[in-house]
Amino acid sequence: MPLDTRTVQLLPEPEDPGMMTVIDRDAPGYDQTPPRLIRSHSSEKSWRGAALVVLLAALVFSYPTIESILFGPLIPTSEWAFEDTGVRTLQSQGLDGSGVHICIVDTGIDLSHPALSEINLGGFLDLVGSDPEGPPIEYGDDHHGTMMAGILVSSGAFEGAATGVTLSVAAALGPTGYSIKDGAVGEAVEWCWKTQQADIISLSLGGEADPSIAIGGPTVTSVEDALESGVVVVAAAGNQGENSSDVSTPASIEQVIAVGATDRYGSPWKDTSRGSPSLNGEQREDPNLKPEITAPGEDIISTNDPSLSIPYASSSGTSVSTVFVVGSLALIMEKHMSELNEYKETNGSALYLDLIKNSLQQSMVEEKHDSRSGYGLLDAVSWERKIADSLP
Repeated sequence: MPLDTRTVQLLPEPEDPGMMTVIDRDAPGYDQTPPRLIRSHSSEKSWRGAALVVLLAALVFSYPTIESILFGPLIPTSEWAFEDTGVRTLQSQGLDGSGVHICIVDTGIDLSHPALSEINLGGFLDLVGSDPEGPPIEYGDDHHGTMMAGILVSSGAFEGAATGVTLSVAAALGPTGYSIKDGAVGEAVEWCWKTQQADIISLSLGGEADPSIAIGGPTVTSVEDALESGVVVVAAAGNQGENSSDVSTPASIEQVIAVGATDRYGSPWKDTSRGSPSLNGEQREDPNLKPEITAPGEDIISTNDPSLSIPYASSSGTSVSTVFVVGSLALIMEKHMSELNEYKETNGSALYLDLIKNSLQQSMVEEKHDSRSGYGLLDAVSWERKIADSLP
């Protein structure tokens, strides 16, 4: 007798699915809701999995852009520092430092930061760890080296001063910002000019006097060798305040450009060091009075630990100011690269460095040198014009 499917339903037995049980739909207590059928959508799952992989890959490759969009509005700005120094004006001429090689001696660099992912790294030397040729690493507790590099070459949430330069980095300072190996800074400076053939060496060594950086020590010798070879050395004046006896070494060396720090309003930052009118009993003369120049150095925002929810932080000190001078000079060098190289070849390294420093002094508005403000506040546009006027 055929079953009436309108009143009965066949369901498999739980213990033996091969046996079917006839269920009367009209029986008392029977649930009239039809059972849900669960189908296997293997092709749909595969499509979703592939789409997820593509999405994740897109996020990885576009992270610098996403970082700029998400974090940009949240990051306190120090754009004023780039504008007030004339850096943005030079950049508006299409300059980014391309063709210029800068070497930074600091605590290292953290290249996992999204704003540093596209930099042109010329080389890395590790004098803190056990492997000098190891991969780039940041040793600073406060990511000091990464912050200095960010002011120079950051891209994303904000643009550094000279994003197109070739950047070499030597990790010669330990977690607290001091050299932990005898002669490490000197060795790093030698690597910068001799091996890397840098055009500019940036020394943001603005803390207290380091015993390993003494007058006549290996650092001074290496810096003097770099200067003799025609490399411009820019160094932090130090953060010892108005009662300091002199700027820090190696900023104290005659042909080195010593950089002091200013606040948001152009006044000397509270801890920027005072320069002495003499060194080892000999009077300093123009254009080598210390410090030679000041630049913004208070509450400057830059790249920090990438593991932070917002991987940026502010920094104050002559270390920060040093990088603004380095970045400005890189833009100027790019604009006048062929003329400057020809001048160096024709006249020698000493006169080449004199041209750079004389032009720097002439570019500032101060009538006379000040032991904390130097010859005045960095004006990159005026510096570029003075160098152009000094070239044949």
